[in-house]
Amino acid sequence: MTSIEPLSSEALARLMQQARAQFPAVMAGETVFLDNASGAQLPQVVLDAMLEAMQEMQVNKGGRYPASRRVTDGKEHARVRTADFLGVAHDAEGVAFGANATTLMFLLAEAVADTLQSGDEIIVTGLDHHANRDPWLRLARRGVTVKTWEPREPDGILMVDDLAAMLSEKTRVVAMTAASNLVGTLGPVAEVGKLLQAHRARLVVDAVHYAPHHLPDAEAWGADAVAFSPYKVFAPHLGALWIRDSWRRELPDWGLSFLPAGPSRWEPGTQNHEAILAFAAALDYLAWLGEGAGAPSGSSEREFWRYAFSAIVQYERALLENLLQGIRATSSTLYGLGDISGRTATVAFRLPGVAPSEVAEHLGTHSIAVTAGHAYAEHLASKHFGLEEGVVRVSLLHYSDQSDLSRLFSALSELG
Repeated sequence: MTSIEPLSSEALARLMQQARAQFPAVMAGETVFLDNASGAQLPQVVLDAMLEAMQEMQVNKGGRYPASRRVTDGKEHARVRTADFLGVAHDAEGVAFGANATTLMFLLAEAVADTLQSGDEIIVTGLDHHANRDPWLRLARRGVTVKTWEPREPDGILMVDDLAAMLSEKTRVVAMTAASNLVGTLGPVAEVGKLLQAHRARLVVDAVHYAPHHLPDAEAWGADAVAFSPYKVFAPHLGALWIRDSWRRELPDWGLSFLPAGPSRWEPGTQNHEAILAFAAALDYLAWLGEGAGAPSGSSEREFWRYAFSAIVQYERALLENLLQGIRATSSTLYGLGDISGRTATVAFRLPGVAPSEVAEHLGTHSIAVTAGHAYAEHLASKHFGLEEGVVRVSLLHYSDQSDLSRLFSALSELG
């Protein structure tokens, strides 16, 4: 795989201005969206696809008439492209859609539970969103031992040596995040995948917070299951889960008794077809961004996405540096890593003497959206950082810009 040359600062700024212009809610200027880890805004092409699906294809799949065939074909095409997005183009059968990643993780954990015995061990991390903790912690009631791989103080970094010391011949699953949704720290997923090659344990990766910032690669990670939320990747509310074929064959599924083998057996009930079709349009948007970032004509779609995310990373790192400088100027306490390396453009902080909820309320009066609290990473916030009230979380995406940060810093200065 060839390396991608960074764009010049002028070309990068021009591309991201063009990208920002694709998002109507952002361009309206009524709200400064700095809570993007809670869900991304939608580009116009996705809104158009959603409307088209609801106007022309508000029917179920499997029918013998044109509208239903469009839904059936469109959903399966989206499944194939989702597998490619996750780096497992050869295994589209392993992709299932659902309401959200949390729901799909519960389905996976309950299926895995039927294959475990009392005394088997599962390892979760203290860095994760509870969507990748609680489904596994529940299995303790079945006699499974659940251990927590805690991040190191003070920055909250997962050290692979710590995990290696926890592994045993009874370890069956290691569930970890690719990126912390609270502090943005990247998880050492590929290192863990390599470590587990010598064990019977399966690797389950939560890529929800990772996927808007970096292109996932389940195969390179050595993962056996990967979940993410397309609604964090510029699409409507939707979840997706890929399970490796060799593991799927061992697991009970959730399909109705008469359904044939295939992805539908992991998709109980009728799915949100319009959201699935709209996610395909979000992948079109990312390919468009990759073209603007210099992907060679005739490249594979994944190569276009690789160029898109190269530009996204380059742009977000520069914006993150400005965000960190501005937060430090408020004398706030930052949590997690202190610089731009090894993280996404997501920052958690506490303003001196002001509760996170009060900060968010104040910013809300300026139409600035941030997150206050633990952001569903309660274990990390309260047990690791000792923050019962949580933090203020500012999370950027590539449609964010310096004007958003200027409004944030101005509003924060009123609390100083």
